Amino acid sequence: MTDSHGQHITEPGRHASLIAEAARLLRMSRDWKSQIPVILENLGREIAVDRVYLFQVHEVPGWGLGQTCLFDWAAPGLVPLATDARNIAERILDHDREMNSWAERRRRGEIIKGHTRDLQGYLRKDFEHQKIFSFLTVPVMVNNQWWGHIGFDDCTAERNWPVSEQAVLQTIAYLLGDAIELSTSSLVMSEATRVAMLQTAPDGIVVVDESGAILEFNPAAEAIFGRRRSGMIGRPVTATLVPPETRGRFQAVMRALRRGRGERFLGQHTETEGLQAQGGRVALEMAITEIRQGGRRLFVTYLRDLTERKRSEAEVARQRDALHQSEKMTALGSLLAGVAHELNNPLSVVIGRAVMLEEDATDPVQRERLRKLREAAERCAKVAKTFLAMARQTPAVRSPMDIVKAIHTALDLVSYPLRSSGVSVKLDLDPDLPQIIADIDQMVQVFVNLFVNADHAMRETEAARILSISTARLGGGTSIEVLVQDTGAGIKPEAMPRIFEPFFTTKSVGAGTGMGLAVSFGMITAHGGTLEAVQPASGAGACFRIVLPVDLARTQAAPAAVASQPPVARQPELHVLVVDDEPEVASLLREILGRAGNRTVYAEDGFKGLEAVAQHGPFDAIFCDLRMPLLDGRGFRKRLIERFPGYARRIAFVTGDLLSAGNLGDTLDDCPLIEKPFQARTILATLVKLGGVA
Repeated sequence: MTDSHGQHITEPGRHASLIAEAARLLRMSRDWKSQIPVILENLGREIAVDRVYLFQVHEVPGWGLGQTCLFDWAAPGLVPLATDARNIAERILDHDREMNSWAERRRRGEIIKGHTRDLQGYLRKDFEHQKIFSFLTVPVMVNNQWWGHIGFDDCTAERNWPVSEQAVLQTIAYLLGDAIELSTSSLVMSEATRVAMLQTAPDGIVVVDESGAILEFNPAAEAIFGRRRSGMIGRPVTATLVPPETRGRFQAVMRALRRGRGERFLGQHTETEGLQAQGGRVALEMAITEIRQGGRRLFVTYLRDLTERKRSEAEVARQRDALHQSEKMTALGSLLAGVAHELNNPLSVVIGRAVMLEEDATDPVQRERLRKLREAAERCAKVAKTFLAMARQTPAVRSPMDIVKAIHTALDLVSYPLRSSGVSVKLDLDPDLPQIIADIDQMVQVFVNLFVNADHAMRETEAARILSISTARLGGGTSIEVLVQDTGAGIKPEAMPRIFEPFFTTKSVGAGTGMGLAVSFGMITAHGGTLEAVQPASGAGACFRIVLPVDLARTQAAPAAVASQPPVARQPELHVLVVDDEPEVASLLREILGRAGNRTVYAEDGFKGLEAVAQHGPFDAIFCDLRMPLLDGRGFRKRLIERFPGYARRIAFVTGDLLSAGNLGDTLDDCPLIEKPFQARTILATLVKLGGVA
């Protein structure tokens, strides 16, 4: 090759001239396509290759990413690539490892070169069809995104591409990418970039023109609305994606945008609803932007599905409410336990004194009055004990029990509110029901929950308020049934599926926690039974049905309950220390012990108890309150046995608050544990155990 002066041009000079000529041609016009054929022919002739080509990547309808040969130059005897149908809308096969790898490498801007004999699969077959021995390709990048690639083929022999030829092709690819960018608006991206962004965007993208017709509908939008892109292109966005009640507002926004008065709507993130294919609604976050393409105005709507976020927000709110309710229930349980403990001390005194007075009374009338006093106090003690059992939330302790007894116990607990509400209780209880294996405290709690719910349900009715409770045997005695029915307004159909959900309630604020039925359902289920809402026989009100299994083997093997305990044998006089910060309780204990012929010493706290042992000991037994100021019962025992180990098994604890003690049985630290309010028989029986220790 020679220049205009007839001088021979070296290879570097030829390459520089090629690049300069290509740059000149591309700058002559913004229509870069008109110059490509000349540039490709110059490259082919000067580099001495058999083919030069330019491919563009784009979306293949119904498939995905593909490529098409836009231009190519071929040496005489070769079929141009652009005339071969195999190179028009050629699919980039995801399942072909090598073809997919090339696509990824080109996205990263890498040069690809080699020989056909080293290829595999589709690419080898395609290159052999095109009679290619060696190849060199460089990606064309537009706006920093892969737009396509330009390449050389040698169809005569295998060729190793020198660095200088690679540099020429790289420079031409760079100039071409720059020309493509300059030939279009800065707001209009390359086809490859557009396809890549639309295909991979996590948010729905819907592009409409000024008339509201849909021009683009990406895969994320397909997933959101349940509609195929092919069925949406060209259709009006308002009639297909916007719910009827918001179409007027959306059309007003579109009119404002068309008239150039809708700037306030652009870029604003708003929450709305979309209309899905089957008529369903989907919560969306929407933002609209405007782009101009030539003389056209297009509106791009970005849509984010808020379904999961709304669900998460609802779950967080539910859990926050559940935590709040749980904290309230925990605080209520602690308060309940504290109140019960404070009641147990005076109740111990009342019951103990009533028993003593009843034993001493000689007048039958006086004795009857004292009996009623004792029974009333014992009833109060029973209520307090049940409150404590409900507040402890300890694992169930199951044993043979009478379900009718649990029903009566629960009625005793709620008798006052039922009477206050004017509720009549109608019982149809089978006295010969078989026993079941269950935790009686949990069964009482279940019935209390059902009775309280019934009471609340009937407060709004003017008709007769009747709580009906019936029991029956099922399956030949293998299970028992309990029906609890009220005459209230009943359960609304829409609430029925949720009545056993935690914290779901139909009551007004402050009237309920929504935990009663959920807790009851869990307890009955844990016992192998079922709790369900059924249609009342009368057709009015609500009816709950409990079915519990009867374990015949265990109930028949269980020993029969002892009707009465034998009297405690009188023991020789024992020396007993009473440690309690409640003087009245201590006085009662001393009198019980004294009436049985024992000598007692009193100490008002743990430190005084240690002094009493040192000054007045030894003692045969010590009754010590568990909760005391200064030094509590456990602290007293620990210090005592450090000094006098022999007392380790001569101490009994007395308490009205087993909840705080964390105790699950009738002993604590290997010491007998007596719960207030106590009976004289229990105190004396414990004394026998302690006094008999060697």
